[in-house]
Amino acid sequence: MGDIRGWAFGLLRMGREEFGLMRPGEFFEALQTYRDEKNADRRHMGELVRGAALRLFNLQVRKKDRITDPRKFWQMPWDEEIEDKETRIVRELNALSDEERFDKANSLLEKIGWR
Repeated sequence: MGDIRGWAFGLLRMGREEFGLMRPGEFFEALQTYRDEKNADRRHMGELVRGAALRLFNLQVRKKDRITDPRKFWQMPWDEEIEDKETRIVRELNALSDEERFDKANSLLEKIGWR
């Protein structure tokens, strides 16, 4: 109970009376909102830092070597995973069953004329 009171008084800046009248579900909703706001602030700062770093990087390289997508320059935890074509193909092949792999291998052998 000590941690919960600490969160209420410290993080959420509630008074004793306000905390005492609040239902548990309402308290945890308020706590989740606080966490969401903090995460949004962290993401905003991360995007600013990544953008500034990318601009400095692009100033130092030739025009053809510049990176336009900040996610390719510096991956952040909130970015969707960026995968290249080879990684995607390997992931899809690993998801196949042995039977499907066998069928695909036979299909390839037929296409190249080895069967």
